[in-house]
Amino acid sequence: MQEQEISSILRVGDLDFPKRKVWMKTYGCQMNYHDTERVLSHLKELNFEKTESQEEADLLLFNTCAIRDLANQKFYSHLGNTKKLRDVKIGVGGCIAQTDSKELLDKYKHLNFAFGTDAIDNIKEMVYRAYMGDDKFAVTSWDKSENYSIETKMTHGSPQAFVNIIKGCDKFCSYCIVPFTRGREKSRRQQEIVDDVKKLVEYSGIQEVTLLGQNVNSYGKDNNESLASLILDLEKINGLEIIRYTTSHPYDVSDELIAVHGSSKKLANHLHLPVQSGSNTVLQRMLRQYSVEHYLGLLEKLRKANPEIVISTDIIAGFPNETQEEHEDTLKLLDLAQYDFIYSYNFSARPGTKAARMQDILTDEIRGRRLREIQAKQLLIQEKMRKNIVGKTIRLLVEGKSSFKGETKWKGRSSCFRIIHFKPENNEANYQWHWVDVKVISATALSCQAELLFDHGHKISPIQ
Repeated sequence: MQEQEISSILRVGDLDFPKRKVWMKTYGCQMNYHDTERVLSHLKELNFEKTESQEEADLLLFNTCAIRDLANQKFYSHLGNTKKLRDVKIGVGGCIAQTDSKELLDKYKHLNFAFGTDAIDNIKEMVYRAYMGDDKFAVTSWDKSENYSIETKMTHGSPQAFVNIIKGCDKFCSYCIVPFTRGREKSRRQQEIVDDVKKLVEYSGIQEVTLLGQNVNSYGKDNNESLASLILDLEKINGLEIIRYTTSHPYDVSDELIAVHGSSKKLANHLHLPVQSGSNTVLQRMLRQYSVEHYLGLLEKLRKANPEIVISTDIIAGFPNETQEEHEDTLKLLDLAQYDFIYSYNFSARPGTKAARMQDILTDEIRGRRLREIQAKQLLIQEKMRKNIVGKTIRLLVEGKSSFKGETKWKGRSSCFRIIHFKPENNEANYQWHWVDVKVISATALSCQAELLFDHGHKISPIQ
Protein backbone atom coordinates (compact mmCIF):
# COMPACT_ATOMS: atom_id res chain seq x y z
CA MET A 1 0.00 0.00 0.00
CA GLN A 2 1.39 3.37 -1.07
CA GLU A 3 0.92 6.11 1.47
CA GLN A 4 0.93 9.86 0.85
CA GLU A 5 0.18 12.51 3.47
CA ILE A 6 -2.04 15.37 2.32
CA SER A 7 -2.55 17.93 5.06
CA SER A 8 -4.16 16.01 7.96
CA ILE A 9 -5.50 13.32 5.62
CA LEU A 10 -3.49 10.24 4.75
CA ARG A 11 -4.05 8.68 1.35
CA VAL A 12 -3.67 4.89 1.40
CA GLY A 13 -4.36 3.15 -1.89
CA ASP A 14 -7.83 4.28 -2.96
CA LEU A 15 -8.88 5.38 0.52
CA ASP A 16 -8.45 8.56 2.55
CA PHE A 17 -7.60 8.21 6.24
CA PRO A 18 -8.32 11.41 8.17
CA LYS A 19 -7.16 11.66 11.76
CA ARG A 20 -9.06 9.07 13.78
CA LYS A 21 -8.94 7.61 17.28
CA VAL A 22 -8.48 4.00 18.38
CA TRP A 23 -9.50 2.54 21.76
CA MET A 24 -7.84 -0.73 22.69
CA LYS A 25 -8.43 -3.10 25.61
CA THR A 26 -5.84 -5.71 26.54
CA TYR A 27 -6.40 -8.84 28.64
CA GLY A 28 -3.94 -11.39 29.98
CA CYS A 29 -0.19 -11.73 29.89
CA GLN A 30 2.71 -9.39 29.17
CA MET A 31 2.95 -10.87 25.67
CA ASN A 32 -0.50 -9.49 24.95
CA TYR A 33 0.50 -6.04 26.20
CA HIS A 34 3.57 -6.25 23.98
CA ASP A 35 1.33 -7.14 21.01
CA THR A 36 -0.92 -4.19 21.82
CA GLU A 37 2.06 -1.86 21.62
CA ARG A 38 2.79 -3.25 18.15
CA VAL A 39 -0.78 -2.76 17.01
CA LEU A 40 -0.97 0.84 18.22
CA SER A 41 2.39 1.64 16.67
CA HIS A 42 1.28 0.28 13.29
CA LEU A 43 -1.99 2.19 13.48
CA LYS A 44 -0.14 5.48 13.96
CA GLU A 45 0.87 5.02 10.32
CA LEU A 46 -2.84 5.04 9.40
CA ASN A 47 -3.46 8.35 11.20
CA PHE A 48 -4.89 6.77 14.37
CA GLU A 49 -4.14 8.07 17.83
CA LYS A 50 -4.98 6.28 21.06
CA THR A 51 -7.92 7.31 23.21
CA GLU A 52 -9.17 6.09 26.59
CA SER A 53 -12.80 6.80 25.68
CA GLN A 54 -14.92 4.35 23.71
CA GLU A 55 -17.41 7.10 22.94
CA GLU A 56 -14.88 9.21 21.01
CA ALA A 57 -13.21 6.27 19.27
CA ASP A 58 -13.58 5.46 15.57
CA LEU A 59 -12.01 2.02 16.00
CA LEU A 60 -12.37 -0.38 18.95
CA LEU A 61 -9.91 -3.25 19.34
CA PHE A 62 -9.80 -6.06 21.90
CA ASN A 63 -6.62 -8.08 22.50
CA THR A 64 -7.84 -11.25 24.19
CA CYS A 65 -6.49 -13.95 26.50
CA ALA A 66 -7.62 -17.58 26.53
CA ILE A 67 -5.66 -18.70 29.60
CA ARG A 68 -7.98 -17.64 32.43
CA ASP A 69 -11.75 -17.95 32.47
CA LEU A 70 -12.12 -14.60 34.29
CA ALA A 71 -10.34 -12.75 31.48
CA ASN A 72 -12.60 -14.54 28.97
CA GLN A 73 -15.78 -13.52 30.72
CA LYS A 74 -14.66 -9.91 31.07
CA PHE A 75 -13.91 -9.77 27.35
CA TYR A 76 -17.27 -11.22 26.29
CA SER A 77 -19.08 -8.78 28.57
CA HIS A 78 -17.11 -5.80 27.29
CA LEU A 79 -17.60 -6.81 23.65
CA GLY A 80 -21.34 -7.24 24.16
CA ASN A 81 -21.60 -3.77 25.68
CA THR A 82 -20.18 -2.18 22.52
CA LYS A 83 -23.30 -3.16 20.56
CA LYS A 84 -24.92 0.17 21.40
CA LEU A 85 -22.09 2.19 19.83
CA ARG A 86 -22.63 3.60 16.33
CA ASP A 87 -20.30 4.59 13.47
CA VAL A 88 -17.42 2.57 14.84
CA LYS A 89 -15.37 -0.34 13.52
CA ILE A 90 -14.70 -3.19 15.95
CA GLY A 91 -11.98 -5.84 15.79
CA VAL A 92 -10.96 -8.67 18.12
CA GLY A 93 -7.44 -10.08 18.23
CA GLY A 94 -5.36 -12.36 20.40
CA CYS A 95 -5.77 -15.87 21.69
CA ILE A 96 -9.58 -16.13 21.67
CA ALA A 97 -9.69 -14.76 18.14
CA GLN A 98 -7.08 -17.30 17.07
CA THR A 99 -9.23 -20.27 18.09
CA ASP A 100 -12.81 -18.92 17.98
CA SER A 101 -12.89 -16.27 15.24
CA LYS A 102 -15.79 -17.84 13.32
CA GLU A 103 -17.92 -18.19 16.45
CA LEU A 104 -17.18 -14.58 17.45
CA LEU A 105 -18.15 -13.19 14.04
CA ASP A 106 -21.32 -15.28 13.96
CA LYS A 107 -22.45 -14.38 17.48
CA TYR A 108 -21.58 -10.68 17.59
CA LYS A 109 -23.22 -9.06 14.58
CA HIS A 110 -21.58 -5.70 15.29
CA LEU A 111 -18.07 -7.23 15.15
CA ASN A 112 -16.30 -6.33 11.90
CA PHE A 113 -13.18 -8.53 11.93
CA ALA A 114 -11.05 -10.91 13.98
CA PHE A 115 -7.32 -11.60 13.84
CA GLY A 116 -5.04 -14.19 15.40
CA THR A 117 -1.80 -13.92 17.31
CA ASP A 118 0.39 -14.29 14.22
CA ALA A 119 -1.45 -11.54 12.32
CA ILE A 120 -0.48 -8.64 14.58
CA ASP A 121 1.81 -7.02 12.04
CA ASN A 122 -0.91 -7.11 9.37
CA ILE A 123 -3.25 -4.85 11.36
CA LYS A 124 -2.98 -1.96 8.87
CA GLU A 125 -4.16 -4.16 6.02
CA MET A 126 -7.07 -5.44 8.11
CA VAL A 127 -8.16 -1.96 9.17
CA TYR A 128 -7.87 -0.85 5.54
CA ARG A 129 -10.15 -3.73 4.49
CA ALA A 130 -12.68 -2.79 7.17
CA TYR A 131 -12.83 0.83 6.03
CA MET A 132 -13.09 -0.25 2.39
CA GLY A 133 -16.31 -2.02 3.32
CA ASP A 134 -15.07 -5.59 3.74
CA ASP A 135 -16.95 -6.99 6.69
CA LYS A 136 -17.08 -10.10 8.90
CA PHE A 137 -13.63 -11.43 7.98
CA ALA A 138 -10.96 -13.25 9.98
CA VAL A 139 -7.18 -13.51 9.57
CA THR A 140 -5.86 -16.39 11.70
CA SER A 141 -3.22 -18.02 9.49
CA TRP A 142 0.15 -18.95 10.99
CA ASP A 143 3.44 -17.42 9.94
CA LYS A 144 5.01 -20.16 7.79
CA SER A 145 8.48 -18.62 7.51
CA GLU A 146 11.40 -20.37 9.17
CA ASN A 147 12.89 -17.13 10.46
CA TYR A 148 11.18 -15.15 13.19
CA SER A 149 12.14 -11.51 12.73
CA ILE A 150 10.46 -8.40 14.17
CA GLU A 151 11.37 -4.96 15.43
CA THR A 152 10.15 -3.86 18.85
CA LYS A 153 7.58 -1.09 18.59
CA MET A 154 6.43 1.19 21.39
CA THR A 155 3.87 3.92 21.88
CA HIS A 156 4.52 4.85 25.52
CA GLY A 157 7.08 7.24 26.95
CA SER A 158 8.50 5.16 29.79
CA PRO A 159 12.09 3.86 30.00
CA GLN A 160 10.79 0.28 30.23
CA ALA A 161 10.26 -1.99 27.23
CA PHE A 162 9.00 -5.51 26.55
CA VAL A 163 11.09 -7.25 23.90
CA ASN A 164 9.77 -10.45 22.37
CA ILE A 165 12.57 -12.97 21.79
CA ILE A 166 10.64 -16.22 21.20
CA LYS A 167 7.04 -17.05 20.36
CA GLY A 168 5.01 -20.20 20.80
CA CYS A 169 5.53 -23.22 23.02
CA ASP A 170 6.33 -26.89 22.40
CA LYS A 171 5.54 -28.18 25.90
CA PHE A 172 1.79 -28.99 25.58
CA CYS A 173 1.06 -28.99 29.31
CA SER A 174 -2.29 -30.72 29.75
CA TYR A 175 -4.09 -27.58 31.06
CA CYS A 176 -2.56 -25.02 28.68
CA ILE A 177 -4.03 -23.59 25.49
CA VAL A 178 -0.90 -21.62 24.46
CA PRO A 179 0.45 -24.09 21.84
CA PHE A 180 -2.92 -23.83 20.11
CA THR A 181 -3.18 -20.04 20.30
CA ARG A 182 0.49 -19.10 19.81
CA GLY A 183 1.83 -22.01 17.78
CA ARG A 184 5.15 -23.81 18.04
CA GLU A 185 8.39 -22.29 19.33
CA LYS A 186 10.30 -19.97 17.03
CA SER A 187 13.18 -17.72 18.15
CA ARG A 188 14.56 -14.46 16.86
CA ARG A 189 18.27 -14.33 16.08
CA GLN A 190 20.43 -13.14 18.94
CA GLN A 191 22.16 -10.38 16.97
CA GLU A 192 18.82 -8.99 15.81
CA ILE A 193 17.64 -8.74 19.43
CA VAL A 194 20.86 -7.07 20.57
CA ASP A 195 20.62 -4.53 17.74
CA ASP A 196 16.95 -3.98 18.56
CA VAL A 197 17.66 -3.27 22.22
CA LYS A 198 20.59 -0.97 21.34
CA LYS A 199 18.22 1.15 19.25
CA LEU A 200 15.69 1.24 22.08
CA VAL A 201 18.36 2.44 24.51
CA GLU A 202 19.97 4.96 22.17
CA TYR A 203 16.88 6.44 20.50
CA SER A 204 14.00 5.82 22.92
CA GLY A 205 15.76 6.19 26.27
CA ILE A 206 15.00 2.63 27.38
CA GLN A 207 16.85 1.60 30.54
CA GLU A 208 14.99 -1.59 31.50
CA VAL A 209 13.99 -4.43 29.19
CA THR A 210 11.89 -7.52 29.85
CA LEU A 211 12.59 -10.36 27.45
CA LEU A 212 9.36 -12.12 26.58
CA GLY A 213 8.32 -15.60 25.51
CA GLN A 214 5.76 -18.23 26.40
CA ASN A 215 8.77 -20.40 27.31
CA VAL A 216 11.63 -17.94 27.34
CA ASN A 217 14.14 -20.54 28.59
CA SER A 218 13.81 -22.37 25.28
CA TYR A 219 15.11 -19.33 23.45
CA GLY A 220 17.63 -20.01 20.69
CA LYS A 221 17.45 -23.79 20.57
CA ASP A 222 16.54 -23.73 16.88
CA ASN A 223 19.51 -21.42 16.16
CA ASN A 224 22.17 -22.92 18.47
CA GLU A 225 21.88 -19.86 20.70
CA SER A 226 20.70 -19.48 24.30
CA LEU A 227 19.06 -17.13 26.76
CA ALA A 228 22.24 -17.09 28.82
CA SER A 229 24.40 -15.91 25.92
CA LEU A 230 21.79 -13.33 24.92
CA ILE A 231 21.78 -11.83 28.43
CA LEU A 232 25.56 -11.59 28.46
CA ASP A 233 25.47 -9.77 25.10
CA LEU A 234 22.78 -7.37 26.28
CA GLU A 235 24.81 -6.67 29.40
CA LYS A 236 27.39 -4.90 27.24
CA ILE A 237 24.94 -2.19 26.13
CA ASN A 238 25.76 1.15 27.74
CA GLY A 239 22.70 2.80 29.25
CA LEU A 240 20.78 -0.43 29.76
CA GLU A 241 20.42 -0.87 33.52
CA ILE A 242 18.10 -3.82 34.19
CA ILE A 243 17.35 -7.02 32.25
CA ARG A 244 14.36 -9.19 33.14
CA TYR A 245 12.79 -12.19 31.44
CA THR A 246 9.53 -14.09 31.63
CA THR A 247 7.96 -16.64 31.54
CA SER A 248 10.18 -19.58 32.46
CA HIS A 249 9.61 -23.31 32.36
CA PRO A 250 11.59 -25.21 35.03
CA TYR A 251 12.43 -28.02 32.59
CA ASP A 252 14.54 -25.64 30.48
CA VAL A 253 16.45 -23.79 33.22
CA SER A 254 20.06 -24.66 32.40
CA ASP A 255 23.16 -24.56 34.58
CA GLU A 256 24.53 -21.99 32.12
CA LEU A 257 21.57 -19.69 32.80
CA ILE A 258 21.84 -20.20 36.56
CA ALA A 259 25.51 -19.18 36.37
CA VAL A 260 24.52 -15.96 34.57
CA HIS A 261 22.22 -15.12 37.49
CA GLY A 262 25.37 -15.09 39.58
CA SER A 263 27.71 -13.27 37.21
CA SER A 264 25.51 -10.68 35.51
CA LYS A 265 25.48 -7.16 36.92
CA LYS A 266 22.32 -6.13 35.06
CA LEU A 267 20.12 -9.22 35.30
CA ALA A 268 17.39 -8.54 37.85
CA ASN A 269 17.52 -10.16 41.29
CA HIS A 270 14.18 -11.80 40.59
CA LEU A 271 13.01 -14.90 38.74
CA HIS A 272 9.42 -15.91 38.13
CA LEU A 273 9.53 -19.70 37.94
CA PRO A 274 6.06 -21.30 37.69
CA VAL A 275 5.76 -24.55 39.63
CA GLN A 276 1.95 -24.99 39.30
CA SER A 277 1.75 -27.72 41.97
CA GLY A 278 3.75 -29.15 44.85
CA SER A 279 2.61 -32.71 44.11
CA ASN A 280 4.59 -34.98 41.79
CA THR A 281 1.49 -36.91 40.81
CA VAL A 282 -0.32 -33.71 39.85
CA LEU A 283 2.74 -32.52 37.93
CA GLN A 284 2.65 -35.80 36.01
CA ARG A 285 -1.02 -35.26 35.11
CA MET A 286 -0.14 -31.72 34.08
CA LEU A 287 2.63 -33.09 31.81
CA ARG A 288 5.10 -30.64 33.34
CA GLN A 289 8.18 -32.86 32.75
CA TYR A 290 9.89 -32.19 36.10
CA SER A 291 9.54 -33.30 39.72
CA VAL A 292 9.22 -31.28 42.89
CA GLU A 293 12.70 -32.45 43.85
CA HIS A 294 14.17 -31.19 40.57
CA TYR A 295 12.39 -27.87 40.97
CA LEU A 296 13.64 -27.35 44.52
CA GLY A 297 17.13 -28.25 43.31
CA LEU A 298 16.91 -25.38 40.81
CA LEU A 299 15.98 -22.96 43.58
CA GLU A 300 18.94 -24.13 45.65
CA LYS A 301 21.33 -23.59 42.71
CA LEU A 302 19.88 -20.17 41.92
CA ARG A 303 20.18 -18.97 45.50
CA LYS A 304 23.71 -20.27 45.70
CA ALA A 305 24.63 -18.45 42.50
CA ASN A 306 22.93 -15.22 43.64
CA PRO A 307 22.05 -14.98 47.35
CA GLU A 308 20.06 -11.77 46.65
CA ILE A 309 17.64 -13.41 44.20
CA VAL A 310 13.94 -13.66 45.08
CA ILE A 311 11.65 -16.22 43.51
CA SER A 312 7.97 -15.96 42.58
CA THR A 313 5.71 -18.57 41.05
CA ASP A 314 2.32 -19.62 39.64
CA ILE A 315 0.13 -22.19 41.38
CA ILE A 316 -3.06 -23.85 40.15
CA ALA A 317 -5.41 -24.91 42.94
CA GLY A 318 -7.73 -27.85 42.39
CA PHE A 319 -6.34 -29.49 39.28
CA PRO A 320 -8.78 -32.24 38.16
CA ASN A 321 -9.12 -34.98 40.81
CA GLU A 322 -6.53 -33.39 43.08
CA THR A 323 -6.62 -35.26 46.39
CA GLN A 324 -6.35 -33.66 49.81
CA GLU A 325 -2.87 -35.17 50.12
CA GLU A 326 -1.81 -33.65 46.81
CA HIS A 327 -3.14 -30.27 47.94
CA GLU A 328 -1.20 -30.56 51.20
CA ASP A 329 1.95 -31.28 49.19
CA THR A 330 1.53 -27.84 47.61
CA LEU A 331 1.22 -26.26 51.05
CA LYS A 332 4.45 -28.04 52.05
CA LEU A 333 6.15 -26.73 48.94
CA LEU A 334 5.39 -23.16 49.99
CA ASP A 335 7.37 -23.74 53.18
CA LEU A 336 10.27 -25.29 51.28
CA ALA A 337 10.40 -22.80 48.39
CA GLN A 338 9.96 -19.57 50.41
CA TYR A 339 8.50 -17.51 47.59
CA ASP A 340 8.52 -13.75 47.70
CA PHE A 341 5.07 -13.73 46.11
CA ILE A 342 2.83 -16.01 44.08
CA TYR A 343 0.10 -15.82 41.47
CA SER A 344 -2.50 -18.42 42.37
CA TYR A 345 -5.66 -19.46 40.57
CA ASN A 346 -8.40 -22.04 40.67
CA PHE A 347 -8.18 -24.54 37.82
CA SER A 348 -10.41 -23.61 34.90
CA ALA A 349 -10.72 -25.95 31.95
CA ARG A 350 -9.62 -24.57 28.57
CA PRO A 351 -11.50 -26.16 25.67
CA GLY A 352 -9.21 -28.21 23.47
CA THR A 353 -6.74 -29.15 26.21
CA LYS A 354 -6.24 -32.63 27.67
CA ALA A 355 -7.21 -31.44 31.15
CA ALA A 356 -10.59 -30.27 29.84
CA ARG A 357 -11.39 -33.86 28.86
CA MET A 358 -10.51 -35.32 32.27
CA GLN A 359 -13.29 -36.67 34.45
CA ASP A 360 -13.26 -34.52 37.58
CA ILE A 361 -14.76 -35.06 41.04
CA LEU A 362 -13.81 -31.68 42.55
CA THR A 363 -16.40 -29.02 43.25
CA ASP A 364 -16.02 -25.25 43.01
CA GLU A 365 -16.38 -25.12 46.80
CA ILE A 366 -13.38 -27.44 47.28
CA ARG A 367 -11.29 -25.51 44.78
CA GLY A 368 -12.16 -22.21 46.40
CA ARG A 369 -11.26 -23.46 49.87
CA ARG A 370 -7.93 -24.86 48.71
CA LEU A 371 -7.05 -21.64 46.91
CA ARG A 372 -7.78 -19.62 50.04
CA GLU A 373 -5.59 -21.96 52.11
CA ILE A 374 -2.70 -21.55 49.65
CA GLN A 375 -3.04 -17.77 49.63
CA ALA A 376 -3.31 -17.50 53.42
CA LYS A 377 -0.22 -19.61 53.97
CA GLN A 378 1.76 -17.66 51.40
CA LEU A 379 0.87 -14.35 53.05
CA LEU A 380 2.38 -15.58 56.33
CA ILE A 381 5.57 -16.55 54.50
CA GLN A 382 5.71 -13.21 52.67
CA GLU A 383 5.30 -11.24 55.86
CA LYS A 384 8.21 -13.07 57.48
CA MET A 385 10.45 -12.76 54.43
CA ARG A 386 9.82 -9.10 53.83
CA LYS A 387 10.63 -8.13 57.39
CA ASN A 388 14.21 -9.02 56.46
CA ILE A 389 14.49 -6.02 54.13
CA VAL A 390 13.64 -3.43 56.80
CA GLY A 391 16.63 -1.13 57.21
CA LYS A 392 18.11 -1.96 53.80
CA THR A 393 18.94 0.60 51.13
CA ILE A 394 17.29 -0.24 47.82
CA ARG A 395 17.39 1.39 44.40
CA LEU A 396 14.10 1.91 42.60
CA LEU A 397 12.89 3.03 39.21
CA VAL A 398 9.92 5.24 40.10
CA GLU A 399 6.77 4.28 38.19
CA GLY A 400 4.15 6.65 39.58
CA LYS A 401 2.38 8.09 42.59
CA SER A 402 -0.92 7.78 44.43
CA SER A 403 -2.79 9.57 47.18
CA PHE A 404 -4.47 7.99 50.17
CA LYS A 405 -6.31 9.97 52.84
CA GLY A 406 -4.76 13.16 51.52
CA GLU A 407 -1.18 11.84 51.65
CA THR A 408 0.83 11.53 48.43
CA LYS A 409 3.34 8.74 48.02
CA TRP A 410 5.50 7.72 45.10
CA LYS A 411 6.19 4.10 44.24
CA GLY A 412 8.97 2.31 42.44
CA ARG A 413 10.01 -1.20 41.57
CA SER A 414 13.23 -2.71 42.83
CA SER A 415 15.49 -5.13 40.99
CA CYS A 416 13.73 -7.82 43.05
CA PHE A 417 10.40 -6.71 41.49
CA ARG A 418 9.01 -5.47 44.80
CA ILE A 419 6.89 -2.32 44.79
CA ILE A 420 8.11 0.12 47.46
CA HIS A 421 6.37 3.35 48.49
CA PHE A 422 8.03 6.52 49.77
CA LYS A 423 7.04 10.07 50.66
CA PRO A 424 8.29 12.97 48.50
CA GLU A 425 10.57 15.65 49.89
CA ASN A 426 7.79 18.12 49.14
CA ASN A 427 4.43 18.14 47.36
CA GLU A 428 5.91 19.76 44.24
CA ALA A 429 8.59 17.10 43.72
CA ASN A 430 8.24 14.99 40.57
CA TYR A 431 10.04 11.64 40.59
CA GLN A 432 8.36 10.06 37.55
CA TRP A 433 10.84 7.61 35.95
CA HIS A 434 13.64 8.77 38.25
CA TRP A 435 16.07 6.37 39.86
CA VAL A 436 16.07 6.82 43.61
CA ASP A 437 17.74 5.23 46.61
CA VAL A 438 15.43 4.56 49.55
CA LYS A 439 15.71 3.02 53.00
CA VAL A 440 12.97 0.54 53.90
CA ILE A 441 11.35 1.53 57.21
CA SER A 442 8.51 -1.00 57.39
CA ALA A 443 7.27 -4.04 55.50
CA THR A 444 4.21 -6.26 55.60
CA ALA A 445 3.17 -9.16 53.38
CA LEU A 446 1.62 -6.75 50.88
CA SER A 447 3.29 -3.37 51.37
CA CYS A 448 6.77 -1.91 51.74
CA GLN A 449 7.32 1.65 53.00
CA ALA A 450 10.57 3.58 52.74
CA GLU A 451 12.18 6.97 53.17
CA LEU A 452 13.93 8.77 50.32
CA LEU A 453 17.71 8.93 50.58
CA PHE A 454 18.84 10.19 47.18
CA ASP A 455 17.27 11.17 43.86
CA HIS A 456 19.49 10.27 40.88
CA GLY A 457 17.12 11.76 38.32
CA HIS A 458 16.52 10.03 35.00
CA LYS A 459 19.96 8.40 34.92
CA ILE A 460 21.80 6.43 37.58
CA SER A 461 24.75 8.11 39.25
CA PRO A 462 27.23 6.32 41.54
CA ILE A 463 25.64 5.14 44.78
CA GLN A 464 25.95 7.65 47.59
